[in-house]
Amino acid sequence: MMKRCILQFLILIFFLIVYLKMPAQNGNGFNKIVIDAGHGGYDKGAITKNVFEKNLTLAIAFKTGRLISDSLPDIEVIYTRTDDSFIELHKRAAIANDSAADLFISIHCNSNLSPKPFGTETYVMGLHKTSENLEVAKTENAAILMEENYLNQYDGFDPNLDEDYITLNMFQSAHLRQSLDLSRIVQHKMTDVAGMYDRGVKQAGFVVLYLTTMPGILIETGFLSNPAEEKFLLDSKNQDKIAHAIFLAVKEYRSLITKPEISITEPVVAEVVKAEIIPEKVFRIGFASVKKLMPANYPGFDAMPDVRYFYINHRYLYTFGFAKSFDDALAIYKKALKDDKIERKYLKKAEIVCFEGNQIISRESVKAYLKKKK
Repeated sequence: MMKRCILQFLILIFFLIVYLKMPAQNGNGFNKIVIDAGHGGYDKGAITKNVFEKNLTLAIAFKTGRLISDSLPDIEVIYTRTDDSFIELHKRAAIANDSAADLFISIHCNSNLSPKPFGTETYVMGLHKTSENLEVAKTENAAILMEENYLNQYDGFDPNLDEDYITLNMFQSAHLRQSLDLSRIVQHKMTDVAGMYDRGVKQAGFVVLYLTTMPGILIETGFLSNPAEEKFLLDSKNQDKIAHAIFLAVKEYRSLITKPEISITEPVVAEVVKAEIIPEKVFRIGFASVKKLMPANYPGFDAMPDVRYFYINHRYLYTFGFAKSFDDALAIYKKALKDDKIERKYLKKAEIVCFEGNQIISRESVKAYLKKKK
């Protein structure tokens, strides 16, 4: 018990030091990114009769890095490994920290005892919300068991003990906002560009993320335990698509964090975070306007089709549905009301929002409109 208390105290001290030294990310502050190919050497990762995970992660990491270097030459790409070698988790984090990187991306492939799960998911550092998230973290953290003297190297952390993940959670707030922003963009790009099923953004206690001192994410690109998805991941063209999706996410994230804040006195402009800008007019159902980001797996989103958010005047406008006219959007609203699957509190205050390009053309309360029509 005393050892745990001392460990937690030291972590808090370290967190404070990191926070005080943390550079602000601005227009001139995004110039280094570390790409981490998961596993390597005698740590093969997930294993099938056709492939080792370590080989796929390295291939995707290289493809991603080349795209970034070619298209964004002012960004320095740093790899944690460039060959089939075993790199300890703490050394991977040290590479990122010592280089003062602005972003850390760890690339993995998923696996499950069942062959049924499929799709891509992105993790940020945090306390696991489900036992499934915890098991994924345990699987990836198990690499430290292959390191010499790992108990001393990681201050007694045991990747098999559930209670040790509570200690790791102390670090989740350091760069959580930025990490979540990037994760959501990654998931959107993986769906649109790579055509993969979106399993969402999740939180869990990954050692490699908690040791880094910059925004960081861990991408599980797909399930090698699913025969169809294994075949998909083995195809070099699909690896190109995944790499392209990650590259586009980095590009959009960089634009997001380096863009100057929009003054409230200027025209209202919607900053599309989870959607590409569409030139023609589209209508969506706005159901919430909040100051803080809501988690992607928020229970209230379950019954809503195509949930996306827009950043407007320092608030997040959450919307669902897609229509080419006001009447079609109204029909979506009425159907949602009839189906009674979406919480009434969202529909009660809903509005129909018209977008054109990246600008809001109009917003009208559905309740007020229907009352006026009567």
